[in-house]
This record gives sequence, C-alpha cells and structure tokens, in this order.
Amino acid sequence: MKTVLVIDDAGFDRTIISAILTQSGYNVIGEAENGKEGLELARELKPELITLDKLMPDMDGMEVLEILHKENFPGKIVLVSGDDLSPVKEKAMAMGAADFFKKPISKGDLKLRLDALFG
Repeated sequence: MKTVLVIDDAGFDRTIISAILTQSGYNVIGEAENGKEGLELARELKPELITLDKLMPDMDGMEVLEILHKENFPGKIVLVSGDDLSPVKEKAMAMGAADFFKKPISKGDLKLRLDALFG
C-alpha cells in the first residue's frame, strides 16, 4: 500500500482527497494545512506520494515543489489546483511534478492516473 501525504490549506479538500485516496487503496500517513508544515512532514515521513495544493498562503505548492525537487525528494508529487492553466501545469511538470489534477478531483480519474504513475 503506497503512502501518501496530503498538503492543502482547505480542510474540506484535505478530507475529500484523503477519503478518495483511502478508498482507492492508498495509505494516507499525514496531512498538512500549509506549505511549511507540508515540507516538514515530507522530510520526516518520506511518503511515496504527495498531493500538493498549488494555492496556499505563506508558501504555495510551487515553492514546496521547487524545494523538494532541489532536495531530490524520492517520492512522486502531484500538484492539485482549482486553476487549469496550461502554463502552470507545464511549469509544474518541468519542476518535477509527476502529474497535475484540477479540482474538484474525481475518484475514478485520480485512481486511474495514480495507478498508472506507480505502474
């Protein structure tokens, strides 16, 4: 069972994403409500997957992604955003994101795409 860290400033979104992941056979080992906390948990827990909200106060998802990429974080990181902007998606993928999901996330789409990421 793959381990997951969910980073999102919206409690409702964290709950929904965690529930979908759990129902899809993933083990949610942590949740963070901001980028700084998420970065600390990523370093501590070393999850195999991080779902990372793009828009958060203080430290946004792109900053967290950039730091983890520079630190050679071994897990996969998927960016989640309410925006579906192609330039943002392209930049995230260039910075090491494994995938990009638009909110609201559908259970079927998430499971299918994550299962494909892990082969």
